[in-house]
Amino acid sequence: MRIKLIEVSQDPEGLIARCARVSHRSEGKASPEADAKLIRRLIELGHDSVLEFASATFLIEGISRAAANQLTRHRLASFVQESQRYVDVRDQGLVRPPSFPEEGWRKASQLYQRALELYEELVGEGVPKEDARFVLPIGAETRLVMRANFRELRHIIRLRGSRAAQWEIRELARRMLEILREVAPNAFFDLEVER
Repeated sequence: MRIKLIEVSQDPEGLIARCARVSHRSEGKASPEADAKLIRRLIELGHDSVLEFASATFLIEGISRAAANQLTRHRLASFVQESQRYVDVRDQGLVRPPSFPEEGWRKASQLYQRALELYEELVGEGVPKEDARFVLPIGAETRLVMRANFRELRHIIRLRGSRAAQWEIRELARRMLEILREVAPNAFFDLEVER
């Protein structure tokens, strides 16, 4: 799994604080320290709406279609996913769940290789890629771009970073949180991803 921050709002915490201060006409109180304090206080009070003014865009690669299916359920985020309808998927790997023993992984890899061979055979016989992809497993790697505002990213991380979440989406939430804490530490200070 590879996650890259493509874009983030310019000075996201300054932007959040500037927008929040409009409600009290307190724009003159801005400073990095005051902004940090304000953002943390807003989060503690549950006033998350101002977090919607900042956003981040990620390139996510090497996750399974299973994890992508979970992620794209977050309707307030925007997504573009690599199309199995148009892209030749024979160079994509299979995501290995950590619970798979060696023998199980060997068998899964062989089955995946056979699925790729069947996919290639079907395409070679004139079956459209959009139909040939039906033989590919949900564990096949994919890549996508995701954009969301900070409020929605906090929601995604809370939900998908829970111990109840599937291991792969939890790892994605953990890595996204690490990146977001670097660019906006005060907007994500209170979140944790369970191991």
